[in-house]
Amino acid sequence: MIQKPRGTEDLIANQVKEFFALELILRNIADLYNYQEIRTPFFELAELFLRGVGEQTDVVSKEMYIFNDKKNRQLALRPEGTAPTVRSVIENKLYINENLPLKLFYFGSMFRYERPQNGRQRQFNTFGVEVFGPKNPEIDCEIICLAVHMLKTIGIDDFKIHLNYLVDDNNRQIYIDDLKKQLKDVKLCDDCQSRLIKNPLRVLDCKVDQDKFKNIKDMKEYLSVEDKNYYNDLKRNLKNLDIKIIEDKNLVRGLDYYTGFVFEIKDKDQSTLIGGGRYDKLVKQLGDIDLPAAGWGMGIERIILNLQKQNVSLSEQSSLDAYIIGLSLKAKEFANILMFMLRSAGLKVDCDFMNRSMKSAFKQSEKNNAKNIILIGDKELKENNIIIKNQNTKEEHIVAFENIIDFMTKGE
Repeated sequence: MIQKPRGTEDLIANQVKEFFALELILRNIADLYNYQEIRTPFFELAELFLRGVGEQTDVVSKEMYIFNDKKNRQLALRPEGTAPTVRSVIENKLYINENLPLKLFYFGSMFRYERPQNGRQRQFNTFGVEVFGPKNPEIDCEIICLAVHMLKTIGIDDFKIHLNYLVDDNNRQIYIDDLKKQLKDVKLCDDCQSRLIKNPLRVLDCKVDQDKFKNIKDMKEYLSVEDKNYYNDLKRNLKNLDIKIIEDKNLVRGLDYYTGFVFEIKDKDQSTLIGGGRYDKLVKQLGDIDLPAAGWGMGIERIILNLQKQNVSLSEQSSLDAYIIGLSLKAKEFANILMFMLRSAGLKVDCDFMNRSMKSAFKQSEKNNAKNIILIGDKELKENNIIIKNQNTKEEHIVAFENIIDFMTKGE
């Protein structure tokens, strides 16, 4: 038997409905904030992620699906949504002044070759937002506010917002040198020993050695006066909206393009639901255009898992307006005609195609949560009527053929 690839999932029936319901809610809220949708290809030139995300990140160095096409071009399935969005903004010249601020959102599948775990597969889905143009605490506050708005709307209230501000420019190297000195005598995992040489800030993102970094100096002590003022303004804006934060000195995120503020929203189990921040140099790096930007991504599978733990359902229970049971061969033929008529009138209808017994057909109607059962036999065909049984009231009605649609759409 051929099975699905490891790290992928089949979504079936109600799972798809939950997925779609969540997407619809997120889209509607994004529209309230005046964000427009963007869709990028599932695969890009691998160079985009090598340059944009960073060659030393785990995402690029370990987790990307890379392949060559027939012309030997190196392509990659997208592991995240920011770099493709930036590529599209540059390529389609969306950065012109009249478009700014350019506020975009996306929803789609991402791919990473990592160990499958609860809430994260090798093919997973992300809802993300990106804002290009303004660089100010107000727009940073808005994207965090948008994330909080979405979580609370779908029923997730028990979460914590972790916030940090990354040291940049000349002070960054000073901090890195001090960080290396502080970690000199700390026994690190194999990955962190490599990171300490190639990309020291990434050491702080390690989940294995996290407890060893409690006494590491806060990088915010190395910020310039301008960055300190910016960070304080952001915190003040969040406080004005009663959005509480936890200052997390070790939060760096796992992608190299971040500059300035970064944040993660974690649930009570410390699972990251949303993460993002400011990446003011990425557009310049990829397209030689000076365009500040900020954004975040939401892990859809982790959101759905959180909702399942709370027994929260976003989609309505599926039901049929009617389930038709034909009691003879001729009645089954007429049932097919009646289904077409009722469906054309906008009613959700199905029937017994499996020639079940009466008892089994009734059980099938219950499984489909049918509001009404329509019975048709030779007697009903001869008398030009049908029997409609209301499953809520248990009342039966004999309805003439010519009145069926009117009865079903308007009631008795």
